[in-house]
Amino acid sequence: MEHTAQFYLGLIPLMPLIGAVVIGLMHVMTCRGDRLPNKLYAVLACVGPVVSCIMAFQVFAILRTLPVEHRILVHNAFTWFSVGELKISMGFMADPLSALMLLFVTFIGSLIHVYSIGYMADDKTFAKFFAYMNLFLGSMLILVLGDGPVVMFVGWEGVGLCSYLLISYYNEDQSNVLAGNKAFIVNRIGDLGFVLGMAFLFWGIGANNGFDYVSLRANAHLLPPAMTLVVCLLLFVGATGKSAQIPLYVWLPDAMAGPTPVSALIHAATMVTAGVYMVARFSFLYAHVPAAGEIVAWVGILTALLSAIYGMFQDDIKKVLAYSTVSQLGYMFAGVGVAAYSAGIFHVFTHAFFKALLFLGAGSVIYAMHHEQNIWKMGGLKKKLPITYLTMLVGALALSGCPPFSGFFSKDEILFSAYANGFKGIWMIGVLVAGMTAYYTFRMIFVVFWGEPKNKSAYDHAHEPPAVMTVPLIILAVGALLAGFLNFPALFGGHQLVSQWLAPSVLDHHPHAEAATEWMAMGASVAAFIIGISIAFVKFAKGVEMPVFSGFAKFAYHKFYVDELYDFLLVQPYKTIGAMIWEHFDPDVTDGPRKATAFLYGMAGSAFKVIQTGYVRMYAIYMVIGLSLISLLISQTLN
Repeated sequence: MEHTAQFYLGLIPLMPLIGAVVIGLMHVMTCRGDRLPNKLYAVLACVGPVVSCIMAFQVFAILRTLPVEHRILVHNAFTWFSVGELKISMGFMADPLSALMLLFVTFIGSLIHVYSIGYMADDKTFAKFFAYMNLFLGSMLILVLGDGPVVMFVGWEGVGLCSYLLISYYNEDQSNVLAGNKAFIVNRIGDLGFVLGMAFLFWGIGANNGFDYVSLRANAHLLPPAMTLVVCLLLFVGATGKSAQIPLYVWLPDAMAGPTPVSALIHAATMVTAGVYMVARFSFLYAHVPAAGEIVAWVGILTALLSAIYGMFQDDIKKVLAYSTVSQLGYMFAGVGVAAYSAGIFHVFTHAFFKALLFLGAGSVIYAMHHEQNIWKMGGLKKKLPITYLTMLVGALALSGCPPFSGFFSKDEILFSAYANGFKGIWMIGVLVAGMTAYYTFRMIFVVFWGEPKNKSAYDHAHEPPAVMTVPLIILAVGALLAGFLNFPALFGGHQLVSQWLAPSVLDHHPHAEAATEWMAMGASVAAFIIGISIAFVKFAKGVEMPVFSGFAKFAYHKFYVDELYDFLLVQPYKTIGAMIWEHFDPDVTDGPRKATAFLYGMAGSAFKVIQTGYVRMYAIYMVIGLSLISLLISQTLN
């Protein structure tokens, strides 16, 4: 069975990658002729993710049969490169952490692919879209399954490329292209930190000790504390790019330029969870330097607060959810930062269900409203879209932390861990953000689905999308409702199955606190949810016209003008320096030697041109003169 599972490890990322290549080639070969039916492309697009999902469940089942201390499977496909004593294999590893990630990445990724069949049915480049989606999923699976940081980085860069391709998918609109560029550039800044972190890690541990996770974990003690801190912070810089944390969070809301299924894939199951996964994967380093974890936790919780403020004032249904994602990622980093790695990963798991549900539900609303995304132009849609409304309501309750929905259990575990581990300030901000989350989530629900329709024409033509879109919503709603029970807390007699499962892979610091403390922390979270949803109900349940923002609300609506600040401090000076180099340095300095060389060759050519007449008699005279000079020189030498 172990050999079978090891064989699957190479196939799991390969299946969607093969789909990407096949669909891409078919699209290229037919783009100038008769198009193949969309149904064919749809089947090919879904085969890879579904087969990978089946194999992921089989790997998970095989791991469960192994003793706890031996729950690790490694498959070295081939030697990638060898330099001196360093040997890097294209290796894949499954342990409890990567197996859990595999389950929801492939499962939710498959559902998003199925949903996309209906959502993208009228798209002219249907095949290209699914080629990109398969490539995206395959890259994420390489990231998760890579047996070391080098292989992880291949998937890390792959999802970065695919995010650019999909965010700027509707490239007829210049703003979409700029959004894709922004995501790509900001992520390259973060990726520089990741590369430097790997370099310092290699420098500190050395080639002799191996550069896979098993070897790195065994030899982590060889790193001096100062270098360990540097490595952890540099790796976290990479995570701030991929997972949109301060100061590199600015790309994620603009990622809404892509099709809605892309938003669901990026925000729920793939790219943005990569940073949290990476920090948890390197828990054996972060455990040695608590200062690095504390920085991670504070950056995370402040990002959660900032994004929640932004989310309270947005009018685009997808941007409300985008800032919600950034905020929830902040919770996840707060969890892994306070050494509650299993709690952070558990929130990644539950968040994948309810955030995919909310984005796909938003896609159904946009689909029904003929691509209208402004929530103030909607209203009353629960009568027209009952399935979408009920499923999104489940997702909203899970996101807001309402018991017993999944988000309640995972978010509360993070907040309790922060409180019990002595991070009282992080806990207080986390509780505040919980109330803000309930407020802006149900502000969206009430404005979109309750009250009277604002656009009567669009409302009259609105209808529930086809089953290929609603069935994934129902499945995700079940997950958003029940996934939290997989880590049912011991306070209620549960066994915290997810924490137990992840124990061999992460170095959790389990807080010891009295039951009264846990009840108090839980009560604060529930109270925050009740207050947040109550304020939203009073303000928006009966319907309200589009507000005119002023003062702080206007400031927050424009995201505190951080993009404009970055443009002023970083982009414009960079462009000015580039223009100066182009106008002065390039022509006078860089091009100077080239121009001088060309000039000298021209002068030499002009000189030789005088004697290159083309007349034989002139060449005979030159020969006589030359022979005479040579004879004279020889005679002088002999004398």
